[in-house]
Amino acid sequence: MFELVLHHRYDRPGAEDLSGHRNHGYGAPRRGAGSAQGAGAALFDGATDRVFVPPSPTLTRPGGLRADLTVYLEEYGHRRTLLEGYLSFAFGVEGNGALGASIYRSMEWGGIQSRPHLVPLGRWVHVTFVYTDDGAMALVMDGELVAEGYRRLGTAQGVYWPFGLNIGAWPDGDQRMWKGRIEEVMLWRTTPDRTEASP
Repeated sequence: MFELVLHHRYDRPGAEDLSGHRNHGYGAPRRGAGSAQGAGAALFDGATDRVFVPPSPTLTRPGGLRADLTVYLEEYGHRRTLLEGYLSFAFGVEGNGALGASIYRSMEWGGIQSRPHLVPLGRWVHVTFVYTDDGAMALVMDGELVAEGYRRLGTAQGVYWPFGLNIGAWPDGDQRMWKGRIEEVMLWRTTPDRTEASP
């Protein structure tokens, strides 16, 4: 079963975790307009803006995962990171506009991508990445399945120190940065009994 371990909404100052697991973020960017009237979002400049979440017991435990984000992309790049856990998983938009995600196991990355030019510029979208304990992977945009696959990678590793979980940036440095807005981030990890179910 999946357990919600991180929930950020950027319509308020800071990056408070609403899940109850205290996975608060640091370095929250400036705020701007969100997807609906009165909604707010974090602005990412594509150069230095990021939200950093330190590793915690719920982030460092291994298992399947699900990530849901509401985002607005302003410009393509080499790669635009949505959410990445250091030595664990990565989720973002490739330079050709494909939605992509991967898992790190046994010194290698394995993942899936949608078709090119899927993620639009200048429009709000809701994107989801799911990886189950048995290796099934899926990408969804606005409720539509856009890629699926199976990788014999085993259980996804937990997020490692020193770089932890990063929203809008590659953990290792100011590269692959998100340029646009992020309104909401939700991250689930499988509970220790490893029984898969939808949240």
